[in-house]
Order: sequence, then C-alpha cells, then structure tokens
Amino acid sequence: MSSSQSLRQHALVWAFAALLILQAVWSTRLANESALESSPGSAPGIWALRLASLDEPALAGYATSLYLQGFDAQAGALLSLRLADAAAICQWLERAYEINPRSGYALMLAAFDYAKPAHMHDEAAKADPAARGEPAAAPRLLDLVERAFLDDPARHWRWLAHASYVARYGLHDDERALRYARLLQQAPLAAAIPRWARELDSFVLNRPDAGQAQSALLGGLAFGTQGIEAKEIDRLAARLANPGASSGAGPGSQLTK
Repeated sequence: MSSSQSLRQHALVWAFAALLILQAVWSTRLANESALESSPGSAPGIWALRLASLDEPALAGYATSLYLQGFDAQAGALLSLRLADAAAICQWLERAYEINPRSGYALMLAAFDYAKPAHMHDEAAKADPAARGEPAAAPRLLDLVERAFLDDPARHWRWLAHASYVARYGLHDDERALRYARLLQQAPLAAAIPRWARELDSFVLNRPDAGQAQSALLGGLAFGTQGIEAKEIDRLAARLANPGASSGAGPGSQLTK
C-alpha cells in the first residue's frame, strides 16, 4: 500500500471516528432536551467516548471540548455563559481532560473562557434563594487546572500560571492565586518551569491592575519560555483581552499538545 493510500485511510478512520463521537454527544444532549436552553447536559461516560472515538484520546478530548464550546449557540441564538449550567460545564471540561490528560485544551477553556463567567454566575447565585447551597463553579474550574498541574507539572505549568492570574484579577481570590504561585515555585526542577513562572507572585501578581499583569504574563511567555510561537502568544492575548471569545486555537496548535 502506498503512503498516500495509507494517509487517506487514516484520514477516513479519523473522520468516521469524529462522526461517531459527535453522534454520541448529540444523543446525550437530546436525552436532556428540556435543559437545552441553559445546559449542555450530562457529559458522556469516558468509555462511551473511547468507543465512539475508536480509542483515540486526542480526538475524544478535543471533540468533547469543541461540543461544549458550541452549546451556547443554539438555534442561532447565543446563550450568555452567566446564565448557563455551570456545574454541567465543569463536568464536560473535567471529562475532556480525563480522557486526554496530555492536552491543555480543556485547561485553557477552563481558565480563559469559563472561569470568569462562572464567577459571575456564582455571585448571582448568592442572591438567589433557590441557588443557595450550590457549590461554586469558578473555583472548581481552576481546581481542575491545579489537579492537571500536580499530575504533570512539566506539561501543564503554563495553565496554572494563567489560573493564578485569573484567580487574582478575575475572581479577586488572592489566597488561591498565591497558592498556585507557590505550587509553581515549589515544583521539581525536572519540570523545567522558567524562572519568571516560578517567581509569579512578584513577576505578575504584584502588578497594580489586570492590564499590567497581563502584559507581564504575556512577556514571560513570549521572551522567557522556550518553544512557544508568536501566533500562540497572539491567541492567548486575545483570550485574556476578551474572556469567553474563541481565538481559533485548534487541536493541532502547540497549546493543545
């Protein structure tokens, strides 16, 4: 078999797997049709995702994250993330990470797209008697990033640095931000975390406002981190400037590997 035929066969397998996994998540959504306007529904089980993706974790994790990103555009109408089912969003991101822990895509979504809107949801819930007692969603999202870092500091340290920034300037949770900074500082040397990230508390978190902190964070990534491309810095800058907006990072980008 020629190499071109082999590539075509591989592409067909991935396309077929994508159709299977999208069918699986869509079936889950239809099963919870009454909640379509505010919730993506319950995330599919990990074994169902593995089966639907032909045991391709990269495809399963990305498809799960991609589906979640699109659920707020229902019938052509955008749903404010502040009104969305925050607990379900957390579950989908946790499932996306669980099935492909090598990828940072779900962690990027948790820190950049969903944490701040989830915080607004949490604040609104405090004034709603019907929502009292619900666990806060924003800390749960950032805790996912923390767990990923503890599992693999070398692969996920940059997402914990972002989570620390979001905790400090988005959630105004200084204690959480400093805890993440300490984890970076105390990480094993083998994790190869750059000096600026290990000194995040002084390099980023002591800035008087979010704008200066954002510049310091992007500067550290651009000039103090090996192997990151300029286009990835541009994508991160877009997400920092406009949380919740998609910047086009896909499964082939450096940020998702």
